[in-house]
Amino acid sequence: MDNGSVEAHDLIESVTEGLEEREHKRDAWNIRVALTTSLLAVFAALSNLESEQWTSEAILLKNSAIFFQAKSSDQWSYYQAKKIKLHMSENQLRMETLVLKKSQATVEKEKFTKLIDKYNKQVKQIKHNAQDFEKQRDALNLESDAALRHHRAFALSVVCFQIAIVLTSMAVMLRRSSLWYTSMALGVFGIIAFINGFVLFFHLGKLTR
Repeated sequence: MDNGSVEAHDLIESVTEGLEEREHKRDAWNIRVALTTSLLAVFAALSNLESEQWTSEAILLKNSAIFFQAKSSDQWSYYQAKKIKLHMSENQLRMETLVLKKSQATVEKEKFTKLIDKYNKQVKQIKHNAQDFEKQRDALNLESDAALRHHRAFALSVVCFQIAIVLTSMAVMLRRSSLWYTSMALGVFGIIAFINGFVLFFHLGKLTR
């Protein structure tokens, strides 16, 4: 075999080895991207599940708050009606005292005094009930707002994971490592938002409204 054939053979072997090595590196890169995509998809599914659960919780709490608001409004209306009756009875007592004779006024005074005492007790009880319903309403509204903050944190993590998954797909199609690195950066931010959905160490309400 002459020198030319040997050199050609060595060149072919060198090119073949280079192609195989390049293909091996590409396969390893594709595996890493695929694993990244799988992890992102898992976190996206978990974040979406948590987001929906917190949304349902917030709606349930808000509906309960509306119920107690209605109960409070009814009690305040009842309170106003009783207050009117109380004032009418007090005015009636003054008129009877002025118009009737002393003996008759004593009887009427005793009658209206009992009625006024009755209305006073009812007014106090109704006011207490209305205020109690308002406290329950306010507590439920606060819990609903807290649930919405959890929802927003998880919703933001879902967005990050979904965009990251799109970027990993583009990275494979375009063979761009930069897109893969960007997707991983978004994935890290999504994981932070996911953890924040449980502990709420910072609020993201303004970012997700």
